[in-house]
Amino acid sequence: MTKSTFLTIVLMFTMLISKAQKNVYFTITHKLNTASFAFNQTAQNDLMQDFRITRVDYYISSVIIIHDGGMETSVPNKYILVKGSATVNELLGNFNVTNIEGIKFSIGVESPINNADPSLQIAGSPLSFQSPSMHWGWSSGYRFLALEGKTGSGFSTIFEMHGLGNANYFNQTKIVAGVPSGTNDIYINLNADYAQALNGISLTSGPIDHGVNATDLTALQNFRDFVFSPGAGIPSSINYIEEKLEVSIYPNPTTDKLFINFDNTKNKADKVLITDITGKVIIEKTLFYNNEINVSTVTNGIYILKFYNKNSNVANRKIVIQ
Repeated sequence: MTKSTFLTIVLMFTMLISKAQKNVYFTITHKLNTASFAFNQTAQNDLMQDFRITRVDYYISSVIIIHDGGMETSVPNKYILVKGSATVNELLGNFNVTNIEGIKFSIGVESPINNADPSLQIAGSPLSFQSPSMHWGWSSGYRFLALEGKTGSGFSTIFEMHGLGNANYFNQTKIVAGVPSGTNDIYINLNADYAQALNGISLTSGPIDHGVNATDLTALQNFRDFVFSPGAGIPSSINYIEEKLEVSIYPNPTTDKLFINFDNTKNKADKVLITDITGKVIIEKTLFYNNEINVSTVTNGIYILKFYNKNSNVANRKIVIQ
């Protein structure tokens, strides 16, 4: 073997190693102007009008990862229901990527899924029935965005913008570098400033618009144009929670039963979802101190345990079912 041939083989091997399968996570840090977001916190829109947000729920879908010199990889069947009350730390899946350069996504649910029967969705899916409701009806589909709050003197005036409609399903692209964590994980981190959602919207009359062509549409356009920006690093709250979740999962790999035990009763999760690598929910279970889950009917493969505490995704763990 010549020296040049040997070097070529080494280079090819190095490239294969560096471009290995990676777990890609999508995180969103909630903001209100420059402050951390909190419900009922006083802020101002660009018209210098005071307001307080009491609800912000929205869907994210049609996710595409931009990586390795502009390549695009779709994340099929991924629907994220974002709530202002819960940290967003979503596993998009396991992909053959090296460097992540951006992300594309839309606010809402695309047609024809938007107009399908939500009762056919598995319990625990973001597209199943929610409380408060995120579904407007079969003909109109899902609420893409539910933004509610109070304004006016003594914050006694209510405003509501519920945006929806297939024509208002907008795509957006955010250029943001992925942040490696360890050898197998990459994070795509965005900030979401909900004060920007009220840009150009006069709150003096407390608009209540549930539909497709009033301030509800302006709010969706603002989500497309102004709300999201690149985040810096991995949100510290995610690192802290995941490090502190002490849980034993066995056997792994498994064939029929999975046991989940919490090693610290003061720091545990109250629910777990078993999803496939595309994010489709396979099993949902309420958790206690000791837990047994029957997975004998689940197709062999790699799955993700997504742990939740009070509706916040606090940790993810990989399992193999044989």
